[in-house]
Amino acid sequence: QPKDYIFISIHEPYSPCLSAITWAGFDNFYYFFAYEETRDAFNIPHDLKILKEFFNVENGNYSHKNEFWKYHHITSLISDNAEQKLTSIKIQDQINYIKSTYNEHSQIYQSSKINSDIPLN
Repeated sequence: QPKDYIFISIHEPYSPCLSAITWAGFDNFYYFFAYEETRDAFNIPHDLKILKEFFNVENGNYSHKNEFWKYHHITSLISDNAEQKLTSIKIQDQINYIKSTYNEHSQIYQSSKINSDIPLN
C-alpha cells in the first residue's frame, strides 16, 4: 500500500503531481525545494505561474493539509528538530550535497532551455 511508503520529491509538487500523488494513494509526501526556492535558486517559476493561472492560488498557497494528504518540507523538519543536533547536522550535510548536485543539473537545464520549443515565458 502506498501509505506504507515515503514519497519524496525534489521540488514541491504542482497540480498534476499533486493529483497523481492523491490518486496513487499516498497520504503524505516530502520535498526538498519549496516553490520559492525553485523559482529563486533555480530560475524555474513555471509551477507558481501555473498554479496562479489555473487555480488562482497566489505563491503556491494551496491547502498543505487536507483530507487526502499532508506535505512536509524536509529542510524545515530538520531545522525544527534541535534535540537531535548531531543527526540533524549529518542530514543537513546530505541536503546540502543534494542541493549542490541539483544546482549543477539546473545550470545545464538553464543553458539549454533557450533552444526549447516549450513556451517558458
